[in-house]
Amino acid sequence: MKPLEAIPTLERPLYLLGFFSEERPYWGLSELARASGWPKATCLRSLRALEQHGLLVRENDRYRLGTRLLQLGTLVKAAYPARQVALPFMQALRDATGQSVQWVVRDGLEGVYLEVVEARSRIRLYIAPGRRAPLYAGASTRLLLAFAPNTVQEGIFQSERRRYTPATPVALQHLQELLNQTRKTGFAVSFGELEPHSAELAVPIRGPEGEVLAALSLAGAEAHHRDPKMLYGYLQALSQSAREISEKLGFVGPWQADLEGFLSSLLAVRP
Repeated sequence: MKPLEAIPTLERPLYLLGFFSEERPYWGLSELARASGWPKATCLRSLRALEQHGLLVRENDRYRLGTRLLQLGTLVKAAYPARQVALPFMQALRDATGQSVQWVVRDGLEGVYLEVVEARSRIRLYIAPGRRAPLYAGASTRLLLAFAPNTVQEGIFQSERRRYTPATPVALQHLQELLNQTRKTGFAVSFGELEPHSAELAVPIRGPEGEVLAALSLAGAEAHHRDPKMLYGYLQALSQSAREISEKLGFVGPWQADLEGFLSSLLAVRP
């Protein structure tokens, strides 16, 4: 919660827009006033501005996100040409593994699931495109943190880290160990860190200078990743796809992927 006086007048509607989420898609005026700590009159002016520009829609006495955001989301995707290169590889990876495939980019101290190719199986983990997650929780977002600038890492280390499940790595030493493991091996994995009984495996997508452009990940039910042979196959297919995408994007260096070392360290600590 930010004090009203700390937010410039023109930014107040955007601040209220940030309260809408997958977990809380509908808000009433009184609810937003309580959550923000603002007077109702101030909230109402901001809500009306957002409604006027199609960013919010009012249904009875509550508000939800408007379709104008869908149009803007399409423009955001178009602004990431690397995603267009990756999409056929992501579809092929989904077909080969049966798991959902994600393309995740960093936005400040969060990761954004910019593209999601859903698994075709009846039992799958649904991740909505546009979902945001903190950089310390989840394989793909934590991988982005591992290769992020020091200022970004310090921002995460010094901030309060929310525990989404008992498996969320909020302890600083544990988080730093996971980041070191990812930088050393080129892989990241999470089990139930954001959602119970879920699993995500991630590798980096690299650009011409070796910079990390995005994270490519597989996600599904944790039970599908318990068998070491299946886990090896998933990681191998994921790494191969990431390498091919990276080469299409101009990457020419040696590919960092210590799969055996990563699996050895992972299986040594898994229950």
